Amino acid sequence: MRRNFKDLTFRIFAFVFIISTIIIGISADSAIAIETNSDVFIKKVSKGYTKKFCNAIAFGLSKESAMSFSLEENKKVFIKRKEMKNINKELLAEEIAISVVEECGYPINLSGEKGIQEFKNYYLTKDSEST
Repeated sequence: MRRNFKDLTFRIFAFVFIISTIIIGISADSAIAIETNSDVFIKKVSKGYTKKFCNAIAFGLSKESAMSFSLEENKKVFIKRKEMKNINKELLAEEIAISVVEECGYPINLSGEKGIQEFKNYYLTKDSEST
C-alpha cells in the first residue's frame, strides 16, 4: 500500500513537472519569436530609411530636406505593414541614428555618440511633426 502511494505521488509529480516545462518552453519561444520579428522589422525599416537619407544627402539635399524626403518615402513603403503601427519609435530612432551616422555622418557633421543622440532627437522631432 505504501509503495503504491509513493509510486502514485511520483507519477503525479512527474506529470506536473513535464506539463509545466512544456508550457514555460512554449511561452518563452513565442516571446523570443515576437522580439526577434520586431528586431528584424526595425532593422529593415532602418536600412530603408538610411539608404534613402544618405542618397538624398549625396545628391546635395540639405539635412532637413533629406529627412523629410526619407520619412515620407519610408512611410509609403511600410504603411501597409501591421508591424509599423506597433513599432517602438525610440528603438527605431536609435537604430536609424546609428546607421545614418555610420553610413553618411561625415557630410552632415555627425559622429560618435553625440552625433547619434543628436540625429535621434532630430528624427523623433521630425517624425512627430509629420504624423
